[in-house]
Amino acid sequence: MKIFRCFIICSLCSLLLTGCWDRNEINEYAFWIGTALDATESGKLEKSAQIAIPAEFKTLKGSGGKGERANIVISATGTSIVDLIQQIQEKLPRRIFLGHRRSIFIGEKLAHNGLVDIMDQFTRNPDTRMRTDIFVVNDGKGKDALTINSPFNQFSAIVAVHQDRYCRLGDTSLRDFLLDAGRDGIRPSMPMIDIAPMNKLEENKIIEVRAVAIFNKDLKMVGKVRDRESLELFWVKGVLKNQYVTEETGEGTLSLYVSNLNRTFRTTIEGDKLKVRVKLKGNARVVENNTPIDLSVSSKRIHTERKFNELKAKQIEATIRKIQTEYGQDVFGFGEEFHREHPKQWKQLKAQWDQKFPTIEVAVDVGIKIQSTGDIRKRIPRIGARE
Repeated sequence: MKIFRCFIICSLCSLLLTGCWDRNEINEYAFWIGTALDATESGKLEKSAQIAIPAEFKTLKGSGGKGERANIVISATGTSIVDLIQQIQEKLPRRIFLGHRRSIFIGEKLAHNGLVDIMDQFTRNPDTRMRTDIFVVNDGKGKDALTINSPFNQFSAIVAVHQDRYCRLGDTSLRDFLLDAGRDGIRPSMPMIDIAPMNKLEENKIIEVRAVAIFNKDLKMVGKVRDRESLELFWVKGVLKNQYVTEETGEGTLSLYVSNLNRTFRTTIEGDKLKVRVKLKGNARVVENNTPIDLSVSSKRIHTERKFNELKAKQIEATIRKIQTEYGQDVFGFGEEFHREHPKQWKQLKAQWDQKFPTIEVAVDVGIKIQSTGDIRKRIPRIGARE
């Protein structure tokens, strides 16, 4: 009798179990890995998608499928982002899945035209990953970045993410760009990639991340800074964590690996004058010393450290002045600090911040501390060097 009751109870419970009425197998999805957005000559919007082809995934030994690319690039042209997604879906035998998208590439022409309408769609689409990395393609189209055939990864959209991480430009995501766009005291900035090869061996294989695009409050690109200036921009902004620095000291070149980078601002208002003092700090390890200076001697190391910091402070001040005078956009976040430290005055300042920013007096203090000289033996004197 007890067994019969258990059987009845189990039978009734089974009626409450739901079936898989909306089954979606993994092989029914088309995985969207990268997006490119461009402005066409006719003024329309072109959207391209890098879609994974599972059958062509290469094994660890480098073989697989027919030796073809593991992705396909599909494009559509129109006026609406949603319409373009639908057009791309019509070219695929599987349902689009955006959950694995790693990066978005924007052609420079479209960046200059403005990104307000594009960003509107990204903020409304629940399938958008806010951690997706975003780039401007320097002097090129976003679509060109999707066709890169890197030997290190089958998807150029993922290559760009790793490249940004290891070149230490701050790893800017869609979320970071949107947060800056929504605040009054800072203007957005975005890493830029170069895909022009340095030589034939790099053609269609190499991506470089070595510049930063500067945007105004209307999300229109107004300029760019490259190489050392781009690193300095992100250091002052507070997103750079480490970098290699090589400078000419007057007695030769000195190269440091600087980590634990941080920055602080102090703002003051004196009548109509706005002032910012930027303090930049970091811990350094000497990785190459092409000077006759023996850094193992404390007095010489401290003297070299001081000269190095003074040189970097002048360079960073020059970079800030360049952005103030040429572009007039506060990509550093000085306005955010004025907002925090002077909330009452900020109510009047924020409406005219783009006019006030170029007039700010900025002073920079750099405090890089050499904690390791990297010596494994006493430095060998150079021939003809004076002791």
